[in-house]
Amino acid sequence: MRAIIALLVLANLAWFAWARWVDQPAADRLAGKVEAPRLVLAREAPLAEPGVRPSAPPAASCLSLGPFSDLTDAARVSTLLRENKLKPRQRAGEGAVWRGFWVSLEGIPDRAAADGIIERLRRFGIGDAYSMPDAGRQITISLGLFTERQRALQRMDEVRALGLEPMLAARERSGTVYWIDVDVEPPAKLPAAVLQDGEGGRILRLEVQPCNAEAGTSRPVPDLARSNALPG
Repeated sequence: MRAIIALLVLANLAWFAWARWVDQPAADRLAGKVEAPRLVLAREAPLAEPGVRPSAPPAASCLSLGPFSDLTDAARVSTLLRENKLKPRQRAGEGAVWRGFWVSLEGIPDRAAADGIIERLRRFGIGDAYSMPDAGRQITISLGLFTERQRALQRMDEVRALGLEPMLAARERSGTVYWIDVDVEPPAKLPAAVLQDGEGGRILRLEVQPCNAEAGTSRPVPDLARSNALPG
């Protein structure tokens, strides 16, 4: 009898264990399972999207305009820069001053020939012709110095009408020149009118170049430049 009772107890224990741990649905067994991220090798990891770095503000560029041989032209350009919200500075220095277009006759063989040509030119209405000091065996006749190219070309046509062949050349001399320095921060730029010719069609022949060490000596242009006063 005891053996039967022991067998029943063992059977109950076996059934309980089977029902508790063996016969439980898979979903119930995994219910308490914690999902952990899968380990990824470095070479399998997606590339991180680069962040957008704030761009640095564009640096202002220092530009030098010139050379001006006439203070009135420098004042006019300074006024244009001020009207475009820029702050011009001025400085003076030594440099080549452009004088104009020189028309001449070269290769005249002797003084007698030069005098004869000058007489013909004067009869034709060209009264400012004169012979240059002798620099050698041949003589040069000056036919005028012009600040406007069109007038120089007109004089050449007048001389050609006499059967002569004049020459055209730019003339310069050494002297005091004036520069205007200005800081231009993008997207601002120099006004187009700054690079145009001077009043009355005069040629300014301006250069625009990066500021050099001499730009450190420039001074702010006085507000009087607004009324076309000379920079002082």
